[in-house]
Amino acid sequence: MKIAVGGMVKLLSILVLLLCTLPALAQQPTITWGPEIPQQNRNLNQLQIIGTGTGNSFYARYTQDGRITLERYDGNSQRTWAVAIAPLGPEGNRATFEDLVLLNHHVYLLSSDIEKYKKNIYIQQIDLHGNYMPEIHLLGTTTPDAKLYTKTMDSRLILILQQQAEPQQTIVSSYQGSFNPRWQEAIPVKGEIREIEVTDAGTAYILTQLPATNSPEAAFYLYRFEGRNGKSYMQAIGSTAQRPLQAKLGILKSDVIVAGITAPAPFVASLNPEPVGTFFYRISRGRFRKSALNYSPIDSTFLHNYKAHKPDQDHSQRLRYLQLLQLLPLPGNRTALLGEVFTSEGRQFHTDDILITIFAENGAPLLTTSVNKHQAGPATQVRLGSYIATTEGDTIKLIYLDFEYNYSEQDEMVKASPNVVLKTPILVTITPDGKQKARPLRNTQTGRNQDFYLVPSAAYKLNRQEFIVLGSGKDYYKFGRLKF
Repeated sequence: MKIAVGGMVKLLSILVLLLCTLPALAQQPTITWGPEIPQQNRNLNQLQIIGTGTGNSFYARYTQDGRITLERYDGNSQRTWAVAIAPLGPEGNRATFEDLVLLNHHVYLLSSDIEKYKKNIYIQQIDLHGNYMPEIHLLGTTTPDAKLYTKTMDSRLILILQQQAEPQQTIVSSYQGSFNPRWQEAIPVKGEIREIEVTDAGTAYILTQLPATNSPEAAFYLYRFEGRNGKSYMQAIGSTAQRPLQAKLGILKSDVIVAGITAPAPFVASLNPEPVGTFFYRISRGRFRKSALNYSPIDSTFLHNYKAHKPDQDHSQRLRYLQLLQLLPLPGNRTALLGEVFTSEGRQFHTDDILITIFAENGAPLLTTSVNKHQAGPATQVRLGSYIATTEGDTIKLIYLDFEYNYSEQDEMVKASPNVVLKTPILVTITPDGKQKARPLRNTQTGRNQDFYLVPSAAYKLNRQEFIVLGSGKDYYKFGRLKF
């Protein structure tokens, strides 16, 4: 068969174009959606994924008017059953709901009852078909005022029972493969428990925050409980010159990280001062003796440009409403701290401006930048605001919905009116030098044209490359799998 020279040139041109285009398409995140599920007047803000089951299934918890429902979704994101949570004690008496946790991909209900001067904590398995197993086990006993906190990893359960009255005596217990504790430690824990992490070896870390009236040298405390025997250590987080206002705890590459934002020590934390600095603790392999810390001011050039770019109604102090959200690991033992500006006005919620600080291994800030956006909506509607974040190599990737701009076929931004904004998912990549590139994701099957929207704030991270995501339509919702 003969092909004309002109035809051959044309064919080669098409092949070259395809070869150039396919890698770009392959690099775009994709979402595989499950079937439509009737919404039945649900408030999707109260639908929360709590963990994964067997066979790519997952479990979600829905709360409405104080009533809790546990739901199971199969590997195709189809809801297979829903069961009302109605805890009972071992004697058949009504108990109080405390938590739902997953151990080895199986769901367990934690509940409590008060008997005379003590609170009993129970655990009961719910099987793969949504049935309550008959065995109800006593996990622990504490005082009636105690708060319950949990953290799980695979087959490990860390149970924390913190008494609220001074001196806040706290019982920390570790379970694995049995409802009898492997170890149990009772110590006075200072402050309100903010975050809990547990390592593969079962070592538990608890970050607490003390009242604003406390000294700046001890604004937070970090507690460590040895995985083998529960032996405890603690370290104050603070400075005489800078008061930590918020902190995030993470275990990244076996090191324990506590990072956050600060204000000058004389400022009263309860008045919500604007942060002016950052702090960073790296505790090598969790050993308090091997820790590096750094307190630094926020980059002045960044602050000037940030406030000039988007003036506000609060004397350019939007950072007063910054909420720290997560830590992400980067190559070279660098760490990214991410937060978002969150405000509410009446019954309107706003999620603005993702702020990112990248720290060197020694805690020195290398880069501070922001992704400038504005998302708003009534409290009665699904909160489409917020974002999804991950990393690829040394690049940070963010996905959020654009409430301000639409995009042409050439990906050019066009200012949109509130009535015609498409709310398109946008992928933003941030390279190590702080340069940003934004492009719309046209293959998510979401947006105004579909009357179906991605809900980034509901995303559940499976690993660096995959998330379970929620989509909201008119009188229905869908779950799906997002892959970077």
